[in-house]
Amino acid sequence: MGADTLVHRLAQWAERRPDRAALHGVRGTHRYTVTWSDYWRNARDLAAALIELGHRPGECVAMIGANYPEWVEYQMAIQAAGGVPAPIYMTNTEAQAGYIVAHCGAKIAVVDGAPALEKLLLAEGQALFPPLEHILSFAPIEGNPDPRVIHFDEVLGLGRDASDDTKAERDRRIDALRDDDTCLLIYTSGTTGTPKAVELDHAGQLVVGGAVGDFYPAFFEEGRYRAVSYLPLTAQAEQVFTNVFALMTGGEVHFCPAIADVRAHLLAARPSVFLGMPRVWEKLEAALRARFSEATGARAWLLRWAMHAELSAFDAQVTRGDPDYLPLTRRLARRLVIDEVRAGLGMDRLELAFSGSAPLSPETQRFFASVGVCIYEGYGLSETSGVATVTDYAKPRFGTVGKPLRGVEVRLADDGEVQLRGRNMTRGYRGMPEETAALFTDDGWMHTGDLGAFDREGNLRITGRIKELLITAGGKNVAPVELESYLRTIEGVGQAVVVGDRRPYLCALVTLDPEVLRPLAEAAGVSLDPGLVDGAAMAYLARQPEIRGHIEREAERCCNAKVARYQTIKRIAVLPNELTTEGGELTANLKLRRGPIADKYADVIEALYAPER
Repeated sequence: MGADTLVHRLAQWAERRPDRAALHGVRGTHRYTVTWSDYWRNARDLAAALIELGHRPGECVAMIGANYPEWVEYQMAIQAAGGVPAPIYMTNTEAQAGYIVAHCGAKIAVVDGAPALEKLLLAEGQALFPPLEHILSFAPIEGNPDPRVIHFDEVLGLGRDASDDTKAERDRRIDALRDDDTCLLIYTSGTTGTPKAVELDHAGQLVVGGAVGDFYPAFFEEGRYRAVSYLPLTAQAEQVFTNVFALMTGGEVHFCPAIADVRAHLLAARPSVFLGMPRVWEKLEAALRARFSEATGARAWLLRWAMHAELSAFDAQVTRGDPDYLPLTRRLARRLVIDEVRAGLGMDRLELAFSGSAPLSPETQRFFASVGVCIYEGYGLSETSGVATVTDYAKPRFGTVGKPLRGVEVRLADDGEVQLRGRNMTRGYRGMPEETAALFTDDGWMHTGDLGAFDREGNLRITGRIKELLITAGGKNVAPVELESYLRTIEGVGQAVVVGDRRPYLCALVTLDPEVLRPLAEAAGVSLDPGLVDGAAMAYLARQPEIRGHIEREAERCCNAKVARYQTIKRIAVLPNELTTEGGELTANLKLRRGPIADKYADVIEALYAPER
């Protein structure tokens, strides 16, 4: 095998580590493990089955489902058969799912279970795409009347029993794979407009994978990599951690089908690496702060001392550029407190923690550094195969996204836009020549749409999105991302959306963090009935003027004191519920959908600008 593709990497690990665990899954109470040899054998058998079912090289296969080992086994099989996986977000509507199936021209679809199947069948029934020829499921679907549905074990059997000619054809297709072949379509999650199919090839994925060795060479020690896969595999960020890094290192991945269960999976897996979107880290922080607030007396004093000692040592470590800096106070703090805190999170074996998708508050990063978890930020887009820059392992600078990966170049345009160039950039958007042309400058650099700046050490800082810039009535340009990051540091605030385009001043919509409702109520002087829980408690507190007043006062300290006068937040509205993907306010990878938010809460926003509240 002369080519270097993700499929060939899988074959190599099956030969080198045949009996070592590669994938761990759970269904109900049943836990199961797939070894590297099982993984490769299953991928080959599934690929043979696809060929038996009429799949041709270059064709797309639609995929919709939660994170299970079967997802990546099917994905690798599609690639081995010369095809292209086209994932669909679980949260997509029937119309959105139908659009993707039609756009990619899939004749075969893969689903994880009944809800995904129902969504596709409803879209098919509305003639949003030509009828599918076959539907492959992760597991048997009870009560399914559709004869086109074949479950995982049946598909494996079809491949194992395939003719010699079919198996020979499969092997020819694997041998024919090249690193510049498209291996994945990632449909943009759609903060605005029609989703675009980002074409990614094997080489671009492996450029990002090779960055693991540059950033942290120890990960190339066989079997050291251990991750929890819980973010949607429809997003390239999770593809990088679940597929690419594991295939670069021969590590293992524990699959968590529901994001709500990630804490339990962390405790079970004890990963060496963990990727969390900012909202995930913020919720973990809120839960820890709530737990810490319950400590009293000597225990509370010891906790504060240990966190201070750990953070002081971390600051010294960064100054020295020495990640192994372990003064006596740090060793003692870890032995007495910090190690226990990390174990309680399931992070006692964690070597690398990452955040991406949107800027993470430096205050959140410093909080986690005080409990022995340094969160490194990466920056990238689906169009960059997931990653383009990452903070320095030895000298992370919080508030920045670091420096470019080997082989990636970064420049700032005259208007401050971050532009990129490198082998990991997409070749374009499938079936959209005009959008593809618009993605690149005349001299071949890729537009990102992000605004940025460099610090004195050459680290990139993302300051906002060009399309999200607010222009006040006074003509000032304001990037809301930085302000929202400050507002989310207020204890009790979960999410924040700054508004004020063409308005005389800025305001904000905030949601409350369900993890710390009672501490927030106490801080604001509001009595909260013990009988009120979850959504009812959140809605009750959102109605209390004392809560709004408390948050507005905290905004003066946490946000307004740090920015120019025209950037200050004048008024705040507290929403009665969290912003969600189901509610249409967030994309599937938890980014704000500002247009739908503005429409949904138009009356709330208008009230903020009324002369009297």
